[in-house]
Amino acid sequence: MQIALGCQNRPWHQYTLEEALAGIAAAGFTGVGLIPQQGKWAFTADSSDEDIEALRRLLDSHRLQPEMAIRQPNLWELPEARAVSAFLREMDRGKALGLEYFILTGMSHEDRYESWFRAIGACLDRAAELGLQLLLKPHGGLSALAADLRGAIERFHHPSFGICYDPGNILYYTGEKPEEDLPGIVEHVRAMCIKDEVGGREGEVMITPGTGLVDFPRIFTILREAGFAGPCWVECLGGETLAEINDEARRAQQFITEVVAAV
Repeated sequence: MQIALGCQNRPWHQYTLEEALAGIAAAGFTGVGLIPQQGKWAFTADSSDEDIEALRRLLDSHRLQPEMAIRQPNLWELPEARAVSAFLREMDRGKALGLEYFILTGMSHEDRYESWFRAIGACLDRAAELGLQLLLKPHGGLSALAADLRGAIERFHHPSFGICYDPGNILYYTGEKPEEDLPGIVEHVRAMCIKDEVGGREGEVMITPGTGLVDFPRIFTILREAGFAGPCWVECLGGETLAEINDEARRAQQFITEVVAAV
């Protein structure tokens, strides 16, 4: 089985982006997924060409390829039309940086589900023009389980929309076993956020893959049998100090590499 194994900067969120990228590269990852660092986005809808070039140089200095960002229209703070407009600009800036994917987290407030679907629907044609994929991940609410994810697939029927599976989030938000849920959506999975979990519903996710309840050998076997060959990004790790997190990143990289080689 072949996957592209990357890592997100989330485990290093309290440190600098420079420190996060150094840790990711030292652990043997070649791709990176971006979330806020010390509470700030690496790029925004208003980032200039110079801002994007500076970020690209920083990534290049660590020989890391920017692959995705976890972003979606900001319907919590902006009216729908403004949220869509801003996200379209973020997509443009992300493409300039070299991203291929934007990972969507759905909506937890049921009375705003339709607004979310309208907002994403308004962005899909532009995503296709840019060569981007907008992938919805399990995150409770409208994307809690495979049946919900399948509903979104059927809603859009768009080549630029797919699923980024997250087994840890299945456990965290629902308490269900991801290895039993995944077959219900596996044919639409184009990427995966690698996250473990302990404690069942609303348990702990800031742990290193392989130390929790997720049956990763079974997860990757299901993906292999479905012909999956996409990118996977480690999202969470254990550890608190910079040295501890860096060590856990190396452990995670080795663990996932061995699991994938064995299935």
